[in-house]
Amino acid sequence: MNISSAPHGSAPKSEWRYWARDLRSQIDIGTYSEAVISGLRDWEPFKSSTATLIYLPLPEELDLWPLVDRSRGGNFYATRTPDKGGELTVHRLERPLQVHRLGFAQPHSSAPKVDPAVLDVLLLPGLAFDLWGTRLGRGAGYFDRLLASVSSTATLVGVTVSDFVVDRLPRESHDVPVCYLSTEEGVVKTLE
Repeated sequence: MNISSAPHGSAPKSEWRYWARDLRSQIDIGTYSEAVISGLRDWEPFKSSTATLIYLPLPEELDLWPLVDRSRGGNFYATRTPDKGGELTVHRLERPLQVHRLGFAQPHSSAPKVDPAVLDVLLLPGLAFDLWGTRLGRGAGYFDRLLASVSSTATLVGVTVSDFVVDRLPRESHDVPVCYLSTEEGVVKTLE
């Protein structure tokens, strides 16, 4: 994919979001899920994780559901998004699930909350990432606030397609960079 139309690194986040959404409309991102999942399954930090946060995808995000291996016990967690404002909460990934008003699945409202500090690997969605680990979210700041409450030893992994990894994205003081990027090409350490 040609990403020459990507904004300049100093462009505002709004331009980057527009670019990423436009590019997503041009590709079938779901066709990359199997390759991304394969790379994560073989990656040692994931294999040895005792508490993995997985995101439940929107239609235009990579689907990581096949990673949820029940042989590892209840070691998978997901976030619950409030309807308006507030903070993401973390819950053990169990059924039943509920559908958020925006159309994605999330833990049921009756699921007990879990302290985010227990998480050792966090698989994070984003509209785009840069080589330095900057994550471009959707703009509500939910994951930024959650990441501020996880352990400093947690491994943060940005999950995306390689077309959405760029040289530089704008980074603000509240942005928490990821340590690794997981794409269809494998899992690699960021430059920072």
